[in-house]
Formats: sequence, structure tokens, C-alpha cells
Amino acid sequence: MPFLRSIQKRYTTAVAVLSLLFTVLGGVSLDLAIRYRVEDRVFFDAEQVAALWSAQVRNGTLPRTAPVAGTVDLVQLVDARGRVVDASPAATGRPPLSGFRPGPDDRLQRRVECGPGERCVLLMANRVSPAPDAPVVYAGTAEPPLLATHHLEYLIAGAALLIVLLGSRLTWWITGRTLRPMEQQFRLASVTSHELRTPIAGLRVQLEEALLYPDHVDPRDTIRGALSATGRLEAIVQDVLAMAGLRGARPAPPEPIDLGALVTEEVKAHPGRTPVEVRTTGDVWVHGSRVQLVRLVNNLLSNARRHAVTGVTVEVGSAGGQAVVTVSDDGNGIAPDDRERVFDRFTRLDEGRRRDAGGTGLGLAISRDIARAHRGTLRVEDSPRGARFVLRVPLMHRNAMGGLPPTPEPSRKILKKIRERCRYGVVPFEE
Repeated sequence: MPFLRSIQKRYTTAVAVLSLLFTVLGGVSLDLAIRYRVEDRVFFDAEQVAALWSAQVRNGTLPRTAPVAGTVDLVQLVDARGRVVDASPAATGRPPLSGFRPGPDDRLQRRVECGPGERCVLLMANRVSPAPDAPVVYAGTAEPPLLATHHLEYLIAGAALLIVLLGSRLTWWITGRTLRPMEQQFRLASVTSHELRTPIAGLRVQLEEALLYPDHVDPRDTIRGALSATGRLEAIVQDVLAMAGLRGARPAPPEPIDLGALVTEEVKAHPGRTPVEVRTTGDVWVHGSRVQLVRLVNNLLSNARRHAVTGVTVEVGSAGGQAVVTVSDDGNGIAPDDRERVFDRFTRLDEGRRRDAGGTGLGLAISRDIARAHRGTLRVEDSPRGARFVLRVPLMHRNAMGGLPPTPEPSRKILKKIRERCRYGVVPFEE
């Protein structure tokens, strides 16, 4: 729906903008914090080395024995005239590292010296004494690659972009998942309102015709047509309520169900004019809702009987840890291109309209919803002749059941009511 899609887009855009804002702020803060930490560590080491050299100079000893700590490899002792008196091996032969001389009142200062075509140098300038001709000790190192390049910024920017993209994608998915039930309800309401127009319009035309031409219209025919249109309206409403209940209502507690016995009982309860052959293989027990499974089986049987020529075959067995119920007829079958379309709401093929003009077209959609509610599937599969609907539902393990219990008596007592609801309250499924 356009309205719901716009909500999804607005939420995703808002989250993307907020994520970008926070990641930019966080990225800048992280970049500054890392740079400050690296610089502070270099200056701290340089301060220690400069202090050792200054102490040795004040004691009148040569600073060659003074250690070089950590990454600090550039150390020079420069006199008041700017001449290099002594230097560490890495700084030997180089011009003075800096021309800056700290003042007598602030003898220890940080410096960043940058030359053309060279990496900047982070160093500490330590004036040996307040005397006017006191030498200065410069201790430092070339700027680390992390600070000299923009690799850190590129890395943080890439991580921030990834976070924004993942956050936007996750927001789009969450909002879509949240709005999907509402979208389905909107679509169902839209399609239902469209489908209700036809019987309502037909009913209105019949009633208006009876009022305008009372001498030319048989009241019995009018009432009979109105009842037919009312029955179709009732069937559509009940099917829509059933579909909404399957998708939105809280599921009933599942119970152990002997699927073979359930199918056999429903075939006997609704003999019909078309013979139905039931074939069961062993005990096939499932966990589920008896009301829903009875409804599914009854409607598949009615659908198969409607399209069969001579008979219907129902097979109940198990394969691959799943209960398998196959309902086959020997009619004209379903074209491969229509095998998924028949499960769409209000979809009725031409043959279905011809054989049953009063159907709602919601049957197979409800059937698939019931199958999915039982963590199963309902599909149309290949058959030598006619249509072949296959229901697969996970089997119930014997260990979980503690043996195979009999069908609870309360469930048996309500079977008659269930069958009546399926027979009178819901129009059978159509292909």
C-alpha cells in the first residue's frame, strides 16, 4: 500500500539521518581521541628522554650514555648559537630539529616541526637551565603514519557508512515486518470491498426491479434471487473473518490428532455423490487444531468432488518426518501456470466458476493459511490426471506424546458442530 510504504520510507529515512548524525559526531570524537592519545604518548616519551639528557648536561657529562626510550630516536643538544653540540645516531648529521628556544620561565615545551617534503616531527624542547646561554635539548620522533596520513579518517568513515547502511537496512526490514500484517489487512479489505460490490449490486437491481415493475416480476423469483445473493455475501464475510482469524487471532492450544482417523471420519460424515477412496499407511499423528484441520480436509474433499469425473482418492501417510495428505481427483486438472495463482484471494478459474457459480474464491487461500499455521505446506503437484493437492505437516513424535493417545472425547463431541460450520457457514474451496 502506498500509505504504508511511505511510513516505511519515512521511518527508514529518519533513522538513516539520525544514524549519520551520531556516527559523524562519534567518528570525529573517536578520531580526535585517538590522535590525542598517540600524540600524548609520543610527547610523554620525548619528555622523559629530554629530561635525562638535560640532567646529564647539567652534571657536566656527555649525553651519549643517555638512553633513547620507545619511539623517540631523534635527540639533539643545541647551543645558544644554534649549533648541534651532540645528537643521537638517528639525528646525527641533521640540522637542528627546531629553531625554537624555550624561555627561562617555561623551559619545557611541546613542538611540531614540519619541513618541506618531510614528515613532521613531534618533539619536546627542554632548556637545560635559565641561563641566557643555556643549551636546549630537542627530543622527539617523526610523526607516526597514523597521524601523518588520513587512513584513520578513511577507516572511521567506512565504518560509519557501514553502520548507517546496516541500520537503515535493519530499520527497513523491521518496519516492513511490523507493517506487513496491517498491509495484508488493508489489501484484504480492499479486495473484499471490490468483491462485495457484485452481489450487492445484483441484490439492489432485483429489489429495485420488483418495486418498479410489480406486475411483471414474480415475487418468489425476487426473493429466491435475493436469498442467493445474501448467501454469497454471508459466505464472503465468513471466509474473510476466518482468514482474519487465522492471521491475527491467538492460536488455540494444539492437541494430538490422528490424521488418518480424522480424514476417514470426515469422508464418512459427508458421503456425497462422488465416491472417495481413503488409503492410510500406519499411524500418522500431528499436533494441531482439530477445528482447522477438519475445515481444511472438508474443503479439499468438496473441491475434489466438484471437479472429479468418477471419483476422488485420499492418501494419508508420512515421509521425511512429515505427515502427508494427498487429495486427488480425475478431472481436468490445473494448468502449471495456475498452480500458485489458485491460492490467491478471490481467484477462481473458469472451470470453478462453471461448476460452482456461488463460490467465494477464498477457499484455497484459507487452506494455505491453515497449513502454514501448522508449520506445513499446501501445494498443487504433478498428477497423471486431474488435480493433486498435497498437504505436509510435521509429524508428532511418539516420545513427545508418551505413546499414541486416543482422540479426546470433548473434541469428538464438537465434531458435529464443526462439520455443520464447514457445510453451511463456509462455501467449499474452489480451484
